[in-house]
Amino acid sequence: MQSKEYHLASEWKTRAKTRHTVAGIRTWHVNLNPRAMPSLGFAKGGEWQKPAAQTGHVDWRGPFAAQAGALIVEITTDKGLKGYGLGGGGLAGALIIERHLQHFVHGRDPLDVEEIWDRLYHITSIYGRRGVVIYALSGVELALVDLCGKIVGAPVYSLITDSPRLKIPAYATGGDVSYYAENGFPACKLPLRNGLAEGKDGFAENVEMIHTARDAIGADVELMTDIYLRWDVDYTLRFAEAASDVDIKWIEEAIPLDDYAGMAQLVRDIQPTWIVSGEHEFTRYGFRELLRWKAADMIQPDISWAGGFTECLCIAREAAAQEISTWLHQAGTPWGLHLTACLPMPCMAETFGPSRDGVENELYRLLRPAPEDGLFSLNDAPGFGVDLDEALLEAYTVDRL
Repeated sequence: MQSKEYHLASEWKTRAKTRHTVAGIRTWHVNLNPRAMPSLGFAKGGEWQKPAAQTGHVDWRGPFAAQAGALIVEITTDKGLKGYGLGGGGLAGALIIERHLQHFVHGRDPLDVEEIWDRLYHITSIYGRRGVVIYALSGVELALVDLCGKIVGAPVYSLITDSPRLKIPAYATGGDVSYYAENGFPACKLPLRNGLAEGKDGFAENVEMIHTARDAIGADVELMTDIYLRWDVDYTLRFAEAASDVDIKWIEEAIPLDDYAGMAQLVRDIQPTWIVSGEHEFTRYGFRELLRWKAADMIQPDISWAGGFTECLCIAREAAAQEISTWLHQAGTPWGLHLTACLPMPCMAETFGPSRDGVENELYRLLRPAPEDGLFSLNDAPGFGVDLDEALLEAYTVDRL
């Protein structure tokens, strides 16, 4: 590995009044998807059950999937300070941290987080670079950055910029768009779950659903849609034409992830609607490929999956240099909001819900703060402002090594 300068570490060390070293790392595989988790066969140590209905769709509910496999990482220093990160990968991610990553983090100064990230990425590159390894690395990095803020005694966003956006407009993702609009959200994202497997009837239902959503929220609320990799290029082009009167802000992850040529065609052929992607892309290296192909009008890295805070900041800056904005996937977490506050181009922050029936559990509400009047607000608590009670984490642990 070539040596390089780490500018953030140098600056943060001049601001730190004390120095710490990493003394311990723990993880919890927790429930952050309260609607889906009760039906998952692997919850509380069981075995994952194959869904009864087989389709060609991506199944996001498996035991190592990003939200069902949410992983809380706690890093403790020699002086007892604790930092928290949110990663993914379930028990697979926890095993990677326990058996591999932690040995290269123990004894290190958390302020050297950039150098630690590079080292962890390098040593896992023969079996990592994407997927579960980067989910785990993201959780570790976020816990280290949380410690950086707490060591310096400042909110993370202030470690990056002197002019953060402390009021961030929110958009709501889910099916109850009229309820979201009634609750003051200026934009809503509607998932469309019919894909190629559902044929002509599914296509017609998708078109009807997007028109119904527009009628429900009116002309002043922005409307987006999330496809979750269910379509191909031709289907997407036909849908965009059939919904051309709806004023859709963007179509998200319409086609398979590695079809960069197809996404680039959609960017060229569908205007003014954005074609967006990146929720399931990893690190600056993956996003460079997406940008090289000009395969997205806007990118959506997830801070808990794509590599963590410093890596997603790098991704956003490289995209901004090409006049491509970054809207983080599930930005409405403490970690995502701090990064959103200092992104190079303005954007909105995603939240899920709210729900009419209040299914969100206590941990979910703590890690996904609710916006008020369509706005998230950041305070000046050190780090990411996250302090978690061990009893609460244990109560919502769904699986363990």
